[in-house]
Amino acid sequence: MRIAVVVAGAVLAIGLGGCSGSAEVNVGESQTPAASPTEVATTPADVETYTSEKYGFSFQYAPPFEQKGDTSWEAESGASSADSVAVFDTDGTQVGGQYRDAFVVNVYQLNTEITDENLDAVKTELEQNVIPTLEKSSEDMTISELTPTTVGGLNGFQASATFKVEDTAMTSDLYFLFDGNIEYQLLTQSATDRWEELQPTFEQMVNSFTVSEAEQSPAP
Repeated sequence: MRIAVVVAGAVLAIGLGGCSGSAEVNVGESQTPAASPTEVATTPADVETYTSEKYGFSFQYAPPFEQKGDTSWEAESGASSADSVAVFDTDGTQVGGQYRDAFVVNVYQLNTEITDENLDAVKTELEQNVIPTLEKSSEDMTISELTPTTVGGLNGFQASATFKVEDTAMTSDLYFLFDGNIEYQLLTQSATDRWEELQPTFEQMVNSFTVSEAEQSPAP
């Protein structure tokens, strides 16, 4: 039986407008040269932790990535997320006046409990409905086959995508993770020419993602 519970994921090619109303940021004006994301991410003093009080998930990030709420970054979605947060590399790629190198978490409340027993049906739903919807969002988008994954103790599926924003080649990893009737969608995205450079930083962010059962489960 078809499980029509997995909402369409956030459309790729998200972006954040430049700071102070300006799309262009001259990094050269900084008095102190910015360290690379991989370098700063290994410095404990610089690492920050974002925690969602409502859904109990958390992850870590470090400068030059900055946290932006769902009112600050532009994205479209097949359904309204119950919670969302994004961190952008504000020293990174800009296309169309927006920062494009990012890590995003979207949370969706589903109408069916997802368990290990019905994960195969969920994968079918993703392959037949969600992935095609994402691919239609860009003529140049290609998404790989879904593979099983576990992140923060949650089971789900992962896929990679390539696409273009204007004339800039982009690369992304998508994670669809499930915890009962909650779906967590994780997205890493950067310009393709920075993908290899940013991969260690993105992996640290993904590996730091956890969900607190205590915060998800209200007291009786």
